[in-house]
Amino acid sequence: MVSIEDLRTCELFPALSDRELEQIARIARQEEYQAGDRICAEREVADRLFILKSGRAQVRVRLRSGLEPNGDATLELVEPGRIFGWSSLVKQRRFTGSVWALEPVAAIVIQGDELMALFDRNTHIGFVVMKHLAEVVASRLQHTREIRENSAYAPGTFDDD
Repeated sequence: MVSIEDLRTCELFPALSDRELEQIARIARQEEYQAGDRICAEREVADRLFILKSGRAQVRVRLRSGLEPNGDATLELVEPGRIFGWSSLVKQRRFTGSVWALEPVAAIVIQGDELMALFDRNTHIGFVVMKHLAEVVASRLQHTREIRENSAYAPGTFDDD
C-alpha cells in the first residue's frame, strides 16, 4: 500500500489533509521500472496518473512539422514528487508524450477513473487537485513554448531517432 507520506510530496496534493491523502492512498499502488523502460506512450489511452517516487524519467514528444518532420523533443526531466499522465484526468484521455525511465524508477500509480470517482465523492479533494493540475499543465505549456522558441536559435535542441 502507498503511504500518505509518499503522497505528501506530490505537486498535486500539498493542500490536502492526512485524511484526504488516506483516501487517495487506498486507490494508489506502486510500480517499478528499469532504466530504458517506456512507462507510457504518446497517443495511447491515458488511463492512469503517475507520481514519481524515486529515480528520474524523461517526457518526450514527437514533433511533426515542416521544420522537424521526424524530430523528438524532451519536454521535461521528471524528478520525485512530479507527475506525468495527467491526461488521465481530462476528457481527451490520450497521453500527450512518452515517458522513459532514465534510471530505475518507482512510481505511484492511480487509475484515472478511480481518482475521478473519488473527486465526485469528495468535491474538496477534486477542486484542490484539479486546481493544482491546472497550474502544472500551464507551467509545462510555458516550458514547451520556451523550448520551441529556443530551438529556432539553438541547433541540436531536437534529437532525431
